[in-house]
Amino acid sequence: MNCYKALSLYCLGLLLSTGIANTIGAPADDLTLDLGKGVTMKMVLIPAGKVMMGGNVSAVDVAKLYKAKEAHFVNEHPRHEVTISKPFYMGIYEVSQLQWRAVMGTETWKDKVAVKTGNDYAASWMTWYEANEFCEKLSKRIGKKVSLPTEAQWEYACRAGTTTVFCFGDDISKLGDYAWFQDNSRKIGEEYAHAVGQKKPNAWGLYDMHGNVWEWCKDFYAKDFYVQGGEVDPENTTEAQQRNVRGGSWHNDPRHCRSAARNSWTGSKYVHYNYGFRVIVE
Repeated sequence: MNCYKALSLYCLGLLLSTGIANTIGAPADDLTLDLGKGVTMKMVLIPAGKVMMGGNVSAVDVAKLYKAKEAHFVNEHPRHEVTISKPFYMGIYEVSQLQWRAVMGTETWKDKVAVKTGNDYAASWMTWYEANEFCEKLSKRIGKKVSLPTEAQWEYACRAGTTTVFCFGDDISKLGDYAWFQDNSRKIGEEYAHAVGQKKPNAWGLYDMHGNVWEWCKDFYAKDFYVQGGEVDPENTTEAQQRNVRGGSWHNDPRHCRSAARNSWTGSKYVHYNYGFRVIVE
């Protein structure tokens, strides 16, 4: 065996031993994490760049469209440009029940309502702290920093270069092609988070960024953070009771599934039936 081939095999062995390696034969922007017990997690590279973050429709007009209170949409403004200065890998899918069990060895959804059990169904019923613990345990396993995305990283990845209401445009009638939301879930008796990756992905190959489960974000929630936050890699580290969740869920109407929609939930005290998450590798 020549020196070059020996060195190549040695380097590949190091990557595999840490649980993180580009999939053989896959594009360079794909990544597969080894979660143990034969379970993997597919990720895609999200490039650095800029995004117009926040609502592209005024709070008044959104309220009229969805026959809701204007106050519900004020936190999406002002619309502002944000720079994501470094690329990162993001889970192609929301964390599944199989992936959760592989890392945590528990079932947060067990004996709960509004759940359908199955390996590929989105994991739910965890607190923010439990989702963060998943990230910490996986970080130790693979030797790389795994975390929840910041709110800015999440919206940047969701939009995938778009400035429209949804990642696919402004046409609400197409939402069912990309999302599990109230019309194709709750209203027809399917009151649970569905199997991940069954709908169309956005332009960056991410599935279920709209609907299915609300996704926990890393930072604390503040309704006026868009006014106070910075322009480069903003993250709200000011401690508060609530954390950000984004994307809407199977229970919600289209207004909550919009790319700009912001919501929050207490990080530790209560768990919720339609909350889940996806992870990033920095």
